[in-house]
Amino acid sequence: MKTDLTNYLIIGAGASGLSTVEYLSARDKHFRIMDSRGLPPNAAKIKNILSDTQICFGKFNQQWLQEADVIVLSPGVSPHLPEFQREVSRGAELLGDVELFAREVTKPYIAITGSNGKSTVTTLVAVILESQGLNAKACANIGEPVLDSIDDKSIDVYVLELSSFQLEICCSIRPRAAVVLNVSDDHLDRHANFEEYASIKQSIYANAELKVIPRDEDLGEYFSSLKGILSFGQDEPQKSNYGVKQDDEGRWLVRGNQRLINTADLSLIGVTGELNALAALALTDSFIQDQAKAIEAIRTFKGLSHRCELVLENNNVQWIDDSKGTNIGATVSAITGLDCPIVLILGGVYKGGCLDALIDAVRNRVNLVIAFGRDKQMFIDALKDIVEVAEQGSLASSVEYACQRVKPGEAVLFSPACASFDMFSNYVERGLAFQSSVKQCVLKGNNGC
Repeated sequence: MKTDLTNYLIIGAGASGLSTVEYLSARDKHFRIMDSRGLPPNAAKIKNILSDTQICFGKFNQQWLQEADVIVLSPGVSPHLPEFQREVSRGAELLGDVELFAREVTKPYIAITGSNGKSTVTTLVAVILESQGLNAKACANIGEPVLDSIDDKSIDVYVLELSSFQLEICCSIRPRAAVVLNVSDDHLDRHANFEEYASIKQSIYANAELKVIPRDEDLGEYFSSLKGILSFGQDEPQKSNYGVKQDDEGRWLVRGNQRLINTADLSLIGVTGELNALAALALTDSFIQDQAKAIEAIRTFKGLSHRCELVLENNNVQWIDDSKGTNIGATVSAITGLDCPIVLILGGVYKGGCLDALIDAVRNRVNLVIAFGRDKQMFIDALKDIVEVAEQGSLASSVEYACQRVKPGEAVLFSPACASFDMFSNYVERGLAFQSSVKQCVLKGNNGC
């Protein structure tokens, strides 16, 4: 017999929606699910769990909204829609699956957000924790939805990658450690403005036991009065913070005055790779018992596919796949993370934001820009006065042109600064296409390859 009379309504039948169905069902809650799509991704699975009276696909049932005590939104659904705000005004609670997780979880967890780099850092944090003999689960915005593993008693530590979409409907997270890696223009089609977006990101720190702060980011006065701060950055650190130190034996990642690893021994590429490693070390600081094993885990970590991934190096030319760079901030980070001249391939579906940071990065480091895709003309117009810009009709022809123009000592960086949906189904397909074109170019023996 049900003792909890709370009426839950799940909005969205994607991965998190299905996960929430299974979670609430296992706890014998009273709930229904709704999706505006007639045939959402997990329709068959949900119909095997629920009766027809609990499912509404193809429309929004206004009566169900009015009867809901708790509305559980999938991350892709905006909480600002008037139909949801109307129910909030009458007293309904609006939240997401991460909030349900935070209210129940008893194991420690680390929370990671940022405009760029969060998937790499989340994965590396889990690898470091595993090196300490801990069973770590990376989830939420990466891998499985967060509720899928909440009942797994074998997990020692959760590592949560959190998007702004997840954070804006979550107020109960209390992570052991949290970080905002960076904040740049992104998702401004969803959030009212950059300030709102940044504020949502920074909310991750509100109840964090340890607040990991990037010294290289301008995160404002918010942190000046907070306790429990550990910082990381490209400069030499003070006290027990993390940073970089140069001496006669090379460039080192350090904790205070303690050398940890020579940057030449990192598999991660460039300054961005160094910062990702430092962030992961800071986040796992209180968990590390065997530092040598943690450092070895960092040394052998090669990063994620399509995130500043070295495809190959030939004739002193590096070919780098950063197809996951779908916004300006990501591409700027990829450019500034390399210490050699660059041939940059970019373009696709522009997601919005200011181009000033990209213009500055290109001016200082890029020798040639190759633009393709739906919004290529915008990049051509913005960059043509500061660097040579070539227009191409496809990614394959862009790679061919790069093969003809690149010089030894340069890197060809594919970092689109755009979504992929004009030509590809997702960034993974786009990255694989880039890698395939590069390898074909090498086999053909083009100049620079």
